[in-house]
Amino acid sequence: MRIRSLALTTDLALAATRGRVTDRGDYIVVESPDDPGYYYGNLLVLPAPPQVGEVAYWTRRFGEELGHNPLIRHVTLQWDDVTGDIGAADELVAAGFELEVNQVMVAEEVTAPPPVLPTRELEADDVLATADLAWAIGDRHDEAYRSFLHRRAEWHRTLVARGSARFWGAFDGGQLVASLGLVELLELARYQDVQTATAYRGRGLAGALLAIAAAASPAERRVIVAEPNSTAARVYERVGFRTVERSASACRYPPGVSARSSRSR
Repeated sequence: MRIRSLALTTDLALAATRGRVTDRGDYIVVESPDDPGYYYGNLLVLPAPPQVGEVAYWTRRFGEELGHNPLIRHVTLQWDDVTGDIGAADELVAAGFELEVNQVMVAEEVTAPPPVLPTRELEADDVLATADLAWAIGDRHDEAYRSFLHRRAEWHRTLVARGSARFWGAFDGGQLVASLGLVELLELARYQDVQTATAYRGRGLAGALLAIAAAASPAERRVIVAEPNSTAARVYERVGFRTVERSASACRYPPGVSARSSRSR
């Protein structure tokens, strides 16, 4: 299946570093065997937004491809589109899906004032501390989510150890208070997990780390994904990113979980 979207191109390249990406010709199956509860790591990629009458078909196809694992209790559909088209939105919502549209942003150059706190590149084992920062600032606090964050950090640690990614952090004393990663994907680089402790927001730490990472990357373009019109998107715009497309997806979460409480991207 030929992919047009930058977001999806980098999503699939990232997924391939962790699990399996199988092209069926008219759709793609993404699997993360080490984390069946990773909602956006176990999904189907469709060639276009689902249209009226197609939601049940794609839901059934998801079950045929991924439903053999009883720990996969969600259904996630993502599609190749650059406009943020939801497709059969009413039908998706009626079937229990939550819809998500994101800004896909690109920068050739990233500039920001110097950081107000000491920063350094993280060694592979240091990357594991990013899970604790994510836990501290997250809306969800249950053991399943904590395990998800630590598995994700372990994956990132592996990427750093392989030389496929680099992570940076800002520190107050010995405490990690802001961090992000950048994964090299041929001529593109994709930012990962830009995060700042609540008490340290508004000090320019995210922008400074974005610029530091960009300066260290040989990639021609840097890609980042943000919620539309969010504080994060405005930070990215200030340091040089521009919106080039919008991506859309739909997830039917397990009972008791929602997009708001689970940012498992």
